[in-house]
Amino acid sequence: MQNEMNHIYRYRSIDKLFEYKELENLEIYFAKPDELNDQMEDYMNIVWQGDEIAFRGLFKHYLYTLSSVYYDTNFRNRKQKIDIDYFPVFLASDINNKPEMQSTFKSIYHEFFNPIDIANIPSEMALSNKKYSIDEILFILKHLHPYAYLVIDSIFKKLDYGIDVFKDKEHKEIYEELKYSKQYSSLIKATNSGEQAEKVDLICKFERERKLTKAILNNMHKDKDTYNISILNFDFPEIYLKNIKKILYNNFCVACFSNSYQNEPMWSNYADCENGICLKYKIKTENNKKYLSLNSACNDNPNEEIYKKFNNLEILNVNYSNEYPEINFFTSLGGLPKKIIEEFWLCNYDRTKFSTCLDYYKNHNEWYFNYHKKAREYICTKSKNWEYEQEQRIILRDLLYPAYENKEYRIANYDIRDLDAIIFGRKVSTEDKRKVIEIINKHYSKSGTNVKFYDLYYSTITNKLELKPCGEYIYL
Repeated sequence: MQNEMNHIYRYRSIDKLFEYKELENLEIYFAKPDELNDQMEDYMNIVWQGDEIAFRGLFKHYLYTLSSVYYDTNFRNRKQKIDIDYFPVFLASDINNKPEMQSTFKSIYHEFFNPIDIANIPSEMALSNKKYSIDEILFILKHLHPYAYLVIDSIFKKLDYGIDVFKDKEHKEIYEELKYSKQYSSLIKATNSGEQAEKVDLICKFERERKLTKAILNNMHKDKDTYNISILNFDFPEIYLKNIKKILYNNFCVACFSNSYQNEPMWSNYADCENGICLKYKIKTENNKKYLSLNSACNDNPNEEIYKKFNNLEILNVNYSNEYPEINFFTSLGGLPKKIIEEFWLCNYDRTKFSTCLDYYKNHNEWYFNYHKKAREYICTKSKNWEYEQEQRIILRDLLYPAYENKEYRIANYDIRDLDAIIFGRKVSTEDKRKVIEIINKHYSKSGTNVKFYDLYYSTITNKLELKPCGEYIYL
C-alpha cells in the first residue's frame, strides 16, 4: 500500500450511495451543523470582555433589535409571525429600511438608561474585567428585558400614535416599579459572585416584578394571537443570543473524513455496520498543508451569481478537547461592515467616544488572519469523547450570507482521478459490489482512470482490519 499520509477516507452506507447517486455524480455532501451527530457542532464558546462603551453597545443593539421586531409585529406586519431564525441582528440594512426607527429609538435608548442602576451596569461589567459567558449574559438580559419591553411599548405608542399608556394607573405603577427596581444594583454583583445562592435570591426578588409585568402584558394583549406576544415578552433574550452568533461567523458546512480505513467504530457508525463502503481519496500536500481538489460553490463577488469551480480545499485535523476555544465577542464582529462596528457597536450613542476594542481591527491583515484561524479552531474542535473517529474535515463557509442554505451549494464534486480505491465492508452483498464496480467502470471508460477495489477482512496476524483485492472483478 502507498503511504497512508497521502490519502483520506470517507465511510458511506450503500443505501445512501445508491439513493443520492453519489458515485454516479462523484459527489461529496457537505452537512450543516444540525445534520451532524454531535450536538455541540455549532457551539461557540463566546465570552464578552471589554470596556464600558463595548458593553453599552451590546445593550444598545439588544434594544434596537427588540425595537425593530416590536415595530414589525405591532405596526408593519401585524399578521406575520416572527421568524425566530432571522432576527434583524445585522442592523445595517435594517437602519436603511426603517428610517422612522431612528428618532424613536433615540428616545427608547435614553429612557432605558435613565435609571442610574441600569446606567451603571455597563461600567460595572467593564470594571470587573470578567469574561462573561453566554449564560451570564442571558441571566442579565432576562432581568432587564421586562423594563426594556415596556419602555419600547410606551414610547412607540406615544410618539407614533399619540397613545399615553400611563393613563392606566396600574400600568404606570408597574412601569415605575420596574424602572426604579432596587434589584438592578445587585444584578452584576450576583452575576460575578459565582455563588448560586446569590443568583437564586436575586431571581426570587425579581419574581414579584415579573408576575406584575406578566399580568399587565396579558391584559394589554387580551384576545390576541399569543405566538408573537410570547416571543416579544418572554422568549426574546434566548432567541436574541442564538441569532447574535451569526454576526461573528457566517454559516458553515463540513465534509467529514478519517485518516484510517481500519477504524472499527467508524465502519459501524457511518458504513452501516460494514454493509457499506469506504472511499479512499488521493490528496495533495503543499507547505505542510493537505488539500483535496473539489468542484465547489464560489460566491466571492456580491454582484455575480454563485458558480462552481475546482478549488484545492484544505483538509483540517479535528482537535479533541474538553475545552472549546474562546471567542471574544467584541473583537470578532467579522459578519459586519467596518462602518457598523465603528459607528454603532463600539462607540457611544453620539459617536464622540470609541471603545478600545476597536484597536483589534486597526491592523486589518493581522485581525483577518486571527479571525479566520479562530473560525477553523472552533469548527474543528470536538469533545474527547469523539477522539476514536480520527476525523479530518473540509469546511465550506458562507462568504455571502446565506449561500449554503441552498442544498445545491452544499454538494461538491471530485475528479475520478482523485479516487484511489473503494473498500467494501465485510457484509456487503455480491450484488451491491457489482453495482458499485459497474458505476465506477463507467467513469473509467470515459477517463481511463483505474480505481482499485478491496475487500475488508480481519487479520488474526495483525489483529486489525486489513485489505485484499476484491474477488468480484472476475464477474465483470
